[in-house]
Amino acid sequence: MKKIILISLICLVNLSGFAQTNVLDKVIAVVGKNMIKQSELETSYLQQKQRFGNVDDIFAEKCDLFEGLLINKLMLHQAQIDSIDITQEQVNRELDNRINYMIRQAGSRDILEKQMNKTVNEIKEYYQDLIKENILIGEVSRKLTSEVKVTPNEVTDFYNKIQSDSLPEIDEEYEFSQIVIHPKISDEEKQLIKERLNGYRERILKGDKFSTIATLYSEDPASAKKGGELGFFGRGYMVAEFESVAFSLREGEVSPVFETKKGFHIVQMIERRGDQVNCRHILLQPKVSNTELYRTKLVLDSVKNLISENKISFEEAIKQYSDDPSKLTGGTIINPYSASARFPKDNINEMMENLDKIDFTKHSQGDIVGPSLYKTELGSSYRLIKVTSKIPKHKINLKDDYDKIYNSALESAKTNAILDWANRRIPKTYIRIDNEYKDCTFRISWIKNK
Repeated sequence: MKKIILISLICLVNLSGFAQTNVLDKVIAVVGKNMIKQSELETSYLQQKQRFGNVDDIFAEKCDLFEGLLINKLMLHQAQIDSIDITQEQVNRELDNRINYMIRQAGSRDILEKQMNKTVNEIKEYYQDLIKENILIGEVSRKLTSEVKVTPNEVTDFYNKIQSDSLPEIDEEYEFSQIVIHPKISDEEKQLIKERLNGYRERILKGDKFSTIATLYSEDPASAKKGGELGFFGRGYMVAEFESVAFSLREGEVSPVFETKKGFHIVQMIERRGDQVNCRHILLQPKVSNTELYRTKLVLDSVKNLISENKISFEEAIKQYSDDPSKLTGGTIINPYSASARFPKDNINEMMENLDKIDFTKHSQGDIVGPSLYKTELGSSYRLIKVTSKIPKHKINLKDDYDKIYNSALESAKTNAILDWANRRIPKTYIRIDNEYKDCTFRISWIKNK
């Protein structure tokens, strides 16, 4: 199955695998105006090694990765020809997403900074250009593959072409469903929050700077560091209530206090450009009392007892009690990293973001765990978790792993579409490859015949 993974040559560089190489850097290829340095290839190789372990043929492995970098640079060259434009806001959002992921992987901001020997701001500054390149490459990739689809028959054919001894083993996996109850926030707490925000608003109207108050008091840490500024966004990017207020303001105007699912806000319009606006906001989130949090846990304990006494099924309890949108899909918990319902055995807690660590290997299919405390974007909540399926370690097959095979087949089809495009684009593009890699067995011909 490793070759199937390597077939996805166009994968963008993953910042979670930053590696500091000690090689003497040199340019090993040029595509259009874009260079590939030895350090880029070495970093990609180290990331691949961390994911899949050692390989028998290091040169062949590096050649596969090198071709992926060549394709990336060819798509970047196409983006430059097409004058694809991206905003600094897009770059900042992607940087924030990557950095936040890296912090979760490292365990904390401090640990990440020690690992990288850089502050988070220095990491962002250092990798800005790489992120911009990745976004441009992604735009070209989406354009080239947006119409690519695979049928069920093509998925089956794809699977049948894999040699049986190359089929990977899938480690033990789990599927879960949940009943979530959010603690109720008192009217008194909401009123206090609104009064605080109205106080800030009065200060701003009397001459205090919105940005200063946002920096001091807003509970949206990402924007607070920028004086509450959100950057330009269009309709459909924010929650509906927020957009309704933001797009109704004139430049410089400050909104009344209003509520969204995130909490309570005031917003100031900075600038409008066509269908996009740039705003500042101050967010305050009402706090749940410890008493209410404990009451929520007792309610879930009672629900669990009803289920254990066969007075109600878990599935019926989901419909009757759960506050989470997952109730519409039977309470299924989705793995945020794969967008599937399955969780690998060794990473369940990290992927489900439990605060109470749970050893699910000790539980059988059908077991109900909890109430378990966990954090949502709205604050702390409790949930009951049912082990709906426990899939043993097995060789990948169409019956149990259709989604995985479908995704591999689709990625293979997309890669082939890009390879076909690359074959047509190469003769029209300046390409130079270092002699060290001219013996690579590439999937397409990068060295033009004279």
